[in-house]
Amino acid sequence: MKLRPPRSLARSLPRSLPKSLLGQFVALHVVTATIATIALSLGVAMLLHSTADHYQRRLLRQQAAIIANALPQSAALRSDVLTDGMAVAIIDRNRAVVMAKGPARPRIIAAVPMDHGMHFFHRGVIEAYSVPIAGSRWIVASQDSAAPEVITDDIVSAFLKRFALLVLPIAALVPLIGALLTRRLTRRMQAVSATAAAIGPRTLDTRLPRGTLPSEVEPLAAATNEALDRLEDGFRTQAAFAADIAHELRTPLAVIRLRADAVDDAGVKEALFAAVDRAARVVTQLLALADLERPVEDAGEPLDLAALAETVVSSRAPGILADGRTIALEDISDNTGSIGYPGAIRLALENLVDNAVRHTPPGTAIVVRVGAGARISVVDDGDGVAPEHLARLKHRFWRGDGSRSEGSGIGLSIVDRVARAHHGVLDVAPGPGGRGLCFEIAFGSIPPRHR
Repeated sequence: MKLRPPRSLARSLPRSLPKSLLGQFVALHVVTATIATIALSLGVAMLLHSTADHYQRRLLRQQAAIIANALPQSAALRSDVLTDGMAVAIIDRNRAVVMAKGPARPRIIAAVPMDHGMHFFHRGVIEAYSVPIAGSRWIVASQDSAAPEVITDDIVSAFLKRFALLVLPIAALVPLIGALLTRRLTRRMQAVSATAAAIGPRTLDTRLPRGTLPSEVEPLAAATNEALDRLEDGFRTQAAFAADIAHELRTPLAVIRLRADAVDDAGVKEALFAAVDRAARVVTQLLALADLERPVEDAGEPLDLAALAETVVSSRAPGILADGRTIALEDISDNTGSIGYPGAIRLALENLVDNAVRHTPPGTAIVVRVGAGARISVVDDGDGVAPEHLARLKHRFWRGDGSRSEGSGIGLSIVDRVARAHHGVLDVAPGPGGRGLCFEIAFGSIPPRHR
């Protein structure tokens, strides 16, 4: 049975919605406000027109009743019973007008239902009401809604315009207020996210702030802090273990070196010394690596990269020259005033120089260059490394085949760790002209520690 991987949240959201919470909130509010405005406007318009029609029909019914009550006493229609925009007529079965007051409306007369029921009907903007009376006649009362004297529709139209002017700003204000509130929320979440992004192996004591997030998100912050507690314990245990092992190895190595000094065979003695020195170098690097994995309590100090490079080159130059290689120092720095850990940087530079010495044949030229913008590089013109292995050189305990297979496999890992501790990066690339390798550390700035 195959298990399907869970779909990501991004895939479960419609493609038309923005990815950000603020964008989704604003989009949904705009859609909701638009629909509510349209529905409310249509509802109010229908209610107003229905109310206006009700009053208009009641007026027509009253006018027809007044005419019907006045007929027995008067054979003519009285004009004083008519309201503005109204006309009345009495017609017979043949639709002939017997009596009429007001404008002639032949379309209304032609549309009168010739039965014994009362009917409301309209033609265009003219609303009419017909009621049968004795003698097979009908009273027809009609009113032109578009007449200037009729103000009902004008009131309705004016009200709808003013209602739209009132509703539209409110509809636009609701998403704006929601967006401002959501923006405040997302800013707090972004601040917490920035704190989480700054947490690393050397800042494991930093925790996410509590009480600043919504109650729905607070459990996530608490769980994250608990996970950081466990992670910090694991890092400290690992670093302490590596340091303890390295310290325990120092004494046996010292004893082995003393006993190797008593060996008479020069070849065996040299091989033993080389093995002991290599093991001692591994121990030293393990201690350095354990120290780099621990959180630091200081925020660094001003760096003089040129002075550090000069110290390393001076200390390594006699051995390098004795082995038939050359080493040079190039200083093109611009004194940017970087802040960092001089001891760690010196260890990293020593590892790079020693790495170049171990993995290049005699006659190789090694150049230590202090570049502008807080950069240090070590370049050699040795045999180089296959392009597919360049990215793996920084992996801990990885060693490739060929001329660069010696060493403990953690030297470059330490260099990479030093670079990351300074918010920088270690870049590995082929040397000039495609020969050898170029290791360059680009240092960043160490941010102040947050307590």
